[in-house]
Amino acid sequence: MLALLGLGITGYLSWERLSGGSPACVIGGGCATVQNSDYAQIAGVSLSYLGFITYAFMLLSAFLPGFPGRLLGLITSVGGVLFSLWLLYAELFLIKAICPWCVGSLVVMVLALVVAIWRITKAGDLRSDEAPAS
Repeated sequence: MLALLGLGITGYLSWERLSGGSPACVIGGGCATVQNSDYAQIAGVSLSYLGFITYAFMLLSAFLPGFPGRLLGLITSVGGVLFSLWLLYAELFLIKAICPWCVGSLVVMVLALVVAIWRITKAGDLRSDEAPAS
């Protein structure tokens, strides 16, 4: 569910980027400022596209069985949280504008990280007292 919510957020932002529009800001007015800033791209690729890809991998992780699915979920959510925190820093201190959509994506990423950690610990993947399976 979290991956689908993230796909919805980043899909909307990606669509606005592709169509040349500005995202509707539900709170404040920093969405267009953030999306049009120098920090909205890496090597010419919009961060909203990268977020969409990250959430797609997160959704894939939910369907992959066993440890590979749990590991992919953990990797994508850790990367997503770290990158989203960097973007929040950029919004606060470099761009000086806040995009509620980006903050919403950060919240979804943090929740996804909590779920990913829960999935791994529940499955016992992080226990060191067990012998490896043969």
